[in-house]
Amino acid sequence: HLSPPDEDEDAFVSELKARMSPSQAEAIIAAVHRPNRALYDLSVAIDKLPMHFMRKNEINKNLSIFEDTLGGSERLLSSPVPLFYTRHTARFLSTWILLLPFALYDPFKGSWNHVAEIPAIALASVFLFGIEELATQLEEPFTILPM
Repeated sequence: HLSPPDEDEDAFVSELKARMSPSQAEAIIAAVHRPNRALYDLSVAIDKLPMHFMRKNEINKNLSIFEDTLGGSERLLSSPVPLFYTRHTARFLSTWILLLPFALYDPFKGSWNHVAEIPAIALASVFLFGIEELATQLEEPFTILPM
């Protein structure tokens, strides 16, 4: 549901058909909002269980919490990080790294011609730009994390 349709649709359909009855599998595949359909099927199955109503209520409470969490995940997906934020972070980091040699000039005065400053700044740049790239990738976690 959260992945692009062409990414894993065939694997999803085959796994669904292997694990569920044909009517349930087709109902979920044809549903407009598959997670809600699956939650509906799950709540119907819970209602049919031969157990005390208090236990059913507790299970349904947990199902409601799960549904709320699903809604929160979908809101995260549909609320993109503003492009201005991403650009501003990259520009600020670039400016900071560009000015870092001036800040480290005095601490590295003991090395010959300040030569030790070069690998130190290179290492700091790799780490900081790596963290920035990781943050950019995590802005849309559902497109890169396997589901």
